[in-house]
Amino acid sequence: MSTAMPGNIRAGFKAALLFPLLGLSCVCAAADTPPAAAEIATATAPLPALMKDGAGVVRLDAAGKPESLRNGSNGMVCIADLPGDAEFDVRCYNEQFIEVVYRSFQLRRQVGTHGGVSEAIEAEIKAGKIKLPEQPTAGYRCLGPASAYDAATNTTKPPMHCWQSIHFPYRTAAELGLLDESQVTEAQKAMLPYVMSSGKYWSHVMIEHPEPAANP
Repeated sequence: MSTAMPGNIRAGFKAALLFPLLGLSCVCAAADTPPAAAEIATATAPLPALMKDGAGVVRLDAAGKPESLRNGSNGMVCIADLPGDAEFDVRCYNEQFIEVVYRSFQLRRQVGTHGGVSEAIEAEIKAGKIKLPEQPTAGYRCLGPASAYDAATNTTKPPMHCWQSIHFPYRTAAELGLLDESQVTEAQKAMLPYVMSSGKYWSHVMIEHPEPAANP
């Protein structure tokens, strides 16, 4: 990736970055669902090429529950993009962490807003209903306008924003020896790993990159 994302584009994605689990405007199944092969190719777009074939892929139904499109072999699970809207949003997480993601979508559908979802998940974690992994796990995501994704070549272009994350539930930036998001400027975010949601169940290291002319 060769040039830094312009500040106005990065700002446009700020809300989605602050709520990484809840970026989809809707998780309902659309009538114009694409063929499974196309959904699989699209869903695995954030992953490195060597990881794509081994990843499991699901689509989410109207209640936010996963429907398997392909079983995986490398521990990663990718959630297919919601077809038919103006946003492209695909993400992949380790199978040990994916239940937290599913539950976030389900609660989002139940309450209708972002408000209260994090608190509800926190309560379920403390009650033992959701089990978090004991070791770090990785995530991958691409988010941007649907027009910035080329389905024919399975590539993205600006202003699509793709990043990686490493999840350390409840660990703080200080414990990890990294900067907190509040300590990093927008320009530095493309050069330095930093921690979002420090100390929360969704605490994770963000690994961003300067934007490319195209991202195969």
